[in-house]
Amino acid sequence: MSRIQYILMSSSILILATLFVSVALSQNVTNQSNVNSSIIADKINKSIDVTVIDTVGDLDCSNNLDEQIKKDNPDLFIALGDLCYKSDLSNFTGTYGDLKKEGKFACVMGNHEDEKEEGNPILDKQTLQYCNDHWYRKIANNTTLLIGLNTNGDTKLQTKWGQSVVTNSTLMKEIKNIMLISHKPALTPPESHHPARNSTIRMISGIESNITKGIQIYEIAAHNHFMAESSNGRWFISGAGGKSHYEGATSEEWPFVNTMQYGYLQIRISNTNGTVISSNFYGLDGKLIR
Repeated sequence: MSRIQYILMSSSILILATLFVSVALSQNVTNQSNVNSSIIADKINKSIDVTVIDTVGDLDCSNNLDEQIKKDNPDLFIALGDLCYKSDLSNFTGTYGDLKKEGKFACVMGNHEDEKEEGNPILDKQTLQYCNDHWYRKIANNTTLLIGLNTNGDTKLQTKWGQSVVTNSTLMKEIKNIMLISHKPALTPPESHHPARNSTIRMISGIESNITKGIQIYEIAAHNHFMAESSNGRWFISGAGGKSHYEGATSEEWPFVNTMQYGYLQIRISNTNGTVISSNFYGLDGKLIR
């Protein structure tokens, strides 16, 4: 081998070695950066003090919704009526009873529990005992007021009761959000299988008209077997708990209507200042839908 060939070969080896080391170091830096970012993101998520609500109606107790809810471990699970479609409530209470024992549960009556519609006297009585006819609950460090309403009950009585709640200055102190929760909606997308009923509209609007200006008002209902969110981000239909889907159409007011997938609504609220951080729909497998 000539002296020139030897020098050239040595130089090539040196260059290749340098490149290898550089790539390795670069890869190490990149991996380290990813690890650090993951750690930082995890610390940020853990540092955010939030209240988490999972909520859905029109439930089928034979799917894995309950397993996913338990994986989420929300601060509160709210069942929005039509509670598993059985002749009594035992299937539903057997599925979600643990959450109730832990104080992480609330529910409202649906038309399939009410004896005047698709229910029966036994189921009607059991549901009223388990869910109550109407209720309120303060969450997220007392920044958010939940009001549960029975749209199959005496809506005039509940309107007056709801008005007395939202005008109670002591109770309303520091409240930033009010979430009106029911099975039947007062607002629903076009072409919905179940249009809004006048009795529900009057009840919801009668309560809302007495709420102090500046408080954010949310409406959360089911009855229509799909997931939907209004353009203002404060009206929701969460009825995709497992029963056969119903029709519904999008509009300018309702840009998101999902009649194909099953899932639930999750709302996250800051315990520091009451800001609603997010409102997302997730599938029965826990994967983000919207």
